[in-house]
Amino acid sequence: MKNSEPFVLKVVDKCVKPFLSKDLNYGQIREMLRLKLIMDSRRVSPALQNNGKKIGKEPKRSMILTCLVYMGLGIFIAFMQIMPNMFGANTISFAMLIFMLFSVYISEYSSVLLDTTEKSFYGALPIGKNEISTAKNIHIAYYIGTIAASMMLPSIVVGFISKGILYGFAFTLVSIVIVVVCLHLAGVIYYLLLKVFSGEKLKDILSGFQIFMTIAIILSYQIVPRVVSIAGFSKGELTFSPFYFFLPSAWFSAILESLFGAGGAWYIYVLAGITVPAVILLEVIYRKKAMPEFEGELDKLTETAKENKTLSAFSNLMCKLLSKDEQENAFMKLVLIQVSRNRDMKLKLYPQLANVFILPIIMVLPQITGEKGLTGFIENLREGRWGLALLYFTGLTSAAIYGIITQTENKESIMFYQILPIENLSKCIRAGVKVVLFRYLTPIFVALSDLLFAVYGIAILPDIVIAYLSFIFVTSLMIRVGTWELPFSSEFNPANVGRGLLLLFMSLFILALFGWTHIFWLKTLELQLIGIVVMILANLVLWKFFMNKKYIIARG
Repeated sequence: MKNSEPFVLKVVDKCVKPFLSKDLNYGQIREMLRLKLIMDSRRVSPALQNNGKKIGKEPKRSMILTCLVYMGLGIFIAFMQIMPNMFGANTISFAMLIFMLFSVYISEYSSVLLDTTEKSFYGALPIGKNEISTAKNIHIAYYIGTIAASMMLPSIVVGFISKGILYGFAFTLVSIVIVVVCLHLAGVIYYLLLKVFSGEKLKDILSGFQIFMTIAIILSYQIVPRVVSIAGFSKGELTFSPFYFFLPSAWFSAILESLFGAGGAWYIYVLAGITVPAVILLEVIYRKKAMPEFEGELDKLTETAKENKTLSAFSNLMCKLLSKDEQENAFMKLVLIQVSRNRDMKLKLYPQLANVFILPIIMVLPQITGEKGLTGFIENLREGRWGLALLYFTGLTSAAIYGIITQTENKESIMFYQILPIENLSKCIRAGVKVVLFRYLTPIFVALSDLLFAVYGIAILPDIVIAYLSFIFVTSLMIRVGTWELPFSSEFNPANVGRGLLLLFMSLFILALFGWTHIFWLKTLELQLIGIVVMILANLVLWKFFMNKKYIIARG
């Protein structure tokens, strides 16, 4: 049995065990972690359960894909290491690392941290809460650390080659510290929320916090390039900005600058001096308060309130209009009710929906904050047609949003489909896709369309119709290609995180192609009407032939 253990356990034995408190039962922690990793390796979609040969390979392939996707992103970050401005280059590099780690943590792993289902199992065993919490955090750290390593490996290699062995080791050490700080800071923040609030209010606060953090992280990512002077960056010159003191990435970058850079600037040493006590303070809070008390505070999430089992009049009307098939209609209602009840699903869903709305706004923010301000921005918008590009961003994360709908904590959910008297389960998937398209994404599309109506007037209507039909087509296509699974049928697998990022890049490319064609070629009313007809036909073909393809699972 020992030979079949996951390799990561040996790494934990050597690198993590020495740093754990002597009061913890490491044997229990190790066994829980082993079980978690084995369960991760066996989580597959129902579609693969008919093919025994693929089941064993799927999780491993997903993890490799995740590493390759983030390594590809890391190659772009690595170019920063050859820039002459070490402080500016590392500030941007570390900002991108922090941005990605927090984004992935909040959207994918916060539900793992806040999971309470394990306690019903471990609670019957003589296992302490601290051991449960430690195993859970090491489990999350393994996947977050893998993503971070994949992202920063190209930069580490370039750092060793371009700036020497000592710098390479120092850069690696600082990167590891950043990963640990991000994990522990997230843990402390969630601990404080659990400590202050309770009951249903706590659940609402957590959902609101997820949305707030998503927007804050995206906005902070936009701030860094404005703080680091691009002109000075290319020349290797350092330009002081008071915003450096509010950027953690600048703190860590200052350590490397003070040791290996030109140095001399007073604020470099101040920033480096801030980093050490800040990290120590965080570790003290995490180890003395957050870690020991976290699982106890998590009990508040098990407090239940009366569940809402009815749908709003709008949702009922939407289901009637979108499907005349009684089975598909009933399943749309089931999806809506289940999402409204499921706290963990909402914790993942709301940040993604916030992304859909905030990303188009972020894209135009530099123009609004430029020299001409909002008035100049509106004038430029009216002179051209590029404002239509905002509408195409609505479909960027659609596949990821449907992917959330497919997840479940209930391992017996697949039995529901096995006893369902429907041979072709594709109508169940279509019901879930329609909920994502028309209940969650269409209202955001309408809100962005209202902004364009305010700028262009009624003349923009044909363009909005084309953009909406294109949005429906591309979103449906990406879900069909990337996340064609039954709603509430598969457990969350941490190894699949890279697939979401890959689907994001694919969606970006296809939407950009559709948007470019629309903006630069469909300028007259006649061409726009032709475009509308073409997109209607394309959607009909897609939904008639490809979205109706048989989906059968093993029964009995």
